[in-house]
Amino acid sequence: MAAQLAVDAGLTGRISGRFLELVAQAGRRGAIAFTGLEGVELLPEQRQRLDGLLHAARLRAPVLASSLAVFYHPGEVQAIPAAWPTHPQDLDQWNRYARAYHEVNRVLNDICERLALEFSGVAEKATIDGWAGSVSNVKEYFPHCVSHRAFAEAAGLGWRGKHGLIVTSEAGPALRLATLFVSGEAAPEARHLSGCGTCRACLDLCPLLPREGAQTLGRKGGDYRERCRRRISHLGLEADVCGVCVRVCWESVTGKRAGATPAQNGT
Repeated sequence: MAAQLAVDAGLTGRISGRFLELVAQAGRRGAIAFTGLEGVELLPEQRQRLDGLLHAARLRAPVLASSLAVFYHPGEVQAIPAAWPTHPQDLDQWNRYARAYHEVNRVLNDICERLALEFSGVAEKATIDGWAGSVSNVKEYFPHCVSHRAFAEAAGLGWRGKHGLIVTSEAGPALRLATLFVSGEAAPEARHLSGCGTCRACLDLCPLLPREGAQTLGRKGGDYRERCRRRISHLGLEADVCGVCVRVCWESVTGKRAGATPAQNGT
C-alpha cells in the first residue's frame, strides 16, 4: 500500500506542478485538487456523459479527477457592479469582466487540453460560452456538461457557497473551473475549508437566490438557476455572465468589502 501511495503522490505532484507552471506562464494564478470518481454527486445525464467520455478515451480504472481553477485578476472582479443594478449600468466597465470570462476560459481550456495530452487523459473544458441564449431552460444544458463544481467540492478545492458557486480561500468564487481525468489514484488529502459560516452577503444582495441559500438545494435548484439564466440573457453583456454575487463574495472572503475581514466567512 505504501508503494502504491508513493506512485499516486508522484502522479498528482507532476500534474499539480505542471498545471501551476502553465498558469504562471499565462500570467494568472490558480489552484488544483484531486479526487476519485466515487461519491461525486452528478445528475444521471451528466454521469452518462462522463461514462461516455471515459469509455471513448479508454481510460483504465481507477480514474483520477483533477479539479483545475484559474482565478480572475482583482481588477476584473472589481469591474462588476458592487450593488444590485436598479438602473442602466456602465456596460463598458461591466464588459471588462465579460471579456475576462472569455480570456480565463481560453487559458483554462488550453491548459486542460495540454495536460490531457501530456498525461494521456481527457479534458472536460470550462462551461460552453453562449449557452444561456442557446437553451430555453437551464435544464437543457445539463446533458452537455459534467459538473465541475461537483468535482471541485469533492476534491476539497473549495466549498459550495450559499450562491451555489465554488468558493476558495484564495479567490472566493472569482474563478473558472475545468476537470482533467486520467488513469490513476490519489491518496486522500486532508483540507480545512472554513465554509460560509454566518456570511449572507450574496443572499442579501441578489434577489434571485433562494433565501435559505442555493447550496442547500444541491443540484436540484433548477428554479433559481433558470432565473439566473434569464437575467444573464437579458443583460446582453459580451459573455454569459452577471457576477454581482461573485464580487460581493470575493470581497467578503478576501476582506476587501467595508467592514469585512478575511476570516468573516468562517465565523
